[in-house]
Amino acid sequence: MKIIVCIKQVPEVEDLKFDPDKRTLVREGVENIINPFDRRAITQAVALKEQFGGEVLVVTMGPPQAEEALVEALAMGADRALHLVDRAFAGADTLATARTLAMLIEREGYDLVFCGRYSVDAETGQVGPEVAELLGIPQVTGVRKVEVQPGGKSFLAERETDDGYSVLEVPLPALLT
Repeated sequence: MKIIVCIKQVPEVEDLKFDPDKRTLVREGVENIINPFDRRAITQAVALKEQFGGEVLVVTMGPPQAEEALVEALAMGADRALHLVDRAFAGADTLATARTLAMLIEREGYDLVFCGRYSVDAETGQVGPEVAELLGIPQVTGVRKVEVQPGGKSFLAERETDDGYSVLEVPLPALLT
């Protein structure tokens, strides 16, 4: 099973400050970490790889220092890492980010794609669903648990809902947040 995990390096939220004049986050002097939801996705992807075999590829789109997040993801058990870095990506909105990631994912090939629910520095939650739409694959958001079905052609996803939890059977390939 080839699993791709999209990750983002974000500032440590406990250290963030807001510049009211510029209406932006002040990132200078703030430690960067792997987005916590993306960290969970890496952990789940590595667990699936250990259970079923295959490969975990982590990808990120960001400035040169985002390489630190990829090194950490490799230490967590990912097999490969790809860093999309270009000044043209600076300030990219969610759709531009999703288009870039979708092109890379399509080129690499995949069975399952993980994205964090949202990044703690923006909280839009749009990139994962946009990537799924661009790839033309099913998506399940708010996933808490994944169980690949016998034969490896589908999986059960337990997802959080307003009323509690629901379980969906989803064919592969698919994207989970």
